[in-house]
Amino acid sequence: MALSPHDEWILENRLRPVLTAQLMAQAAARPAGPHPRDLIDVYDFVRRNPDPDKPRYLIVKTPDGFAIGVRSPVRGEPPQLVDGVRHATRDEAEYDVLVRRLHDYGVTW
Repeated sequence: MALSPHDEWILENRLRPVLTAQLMAQAAARPAGPHPRDLIDVYDFVRRNPDPDKPRYLIVKTPDGFAIGVRSPVRGEPPQLVDGVRHATRDEAEYDVLVRRLHDYGVTW
């Protein structure tokens, strides 16, 4: 399933124009906020998972930091970690999830 025409319009006309290196630097510096309006719009779009075919990322606390995982397609199964990267803080992991979600939609800056 692809994005709906409305979501595709939002992605192309509302989000891509504002996704700059400067905005992403703000996201990296303060993953928990406060955020400018443009960044709130980006977070709202990627967090609502409008495309069920895209991975559903989550943050997993591990003994050596925070890892990124994806939800299992089988209910009740544990998440699968996507790689061996561990983040020292949850904020770093939150930013990584944002970047991954944007890349899933083909968005670069």
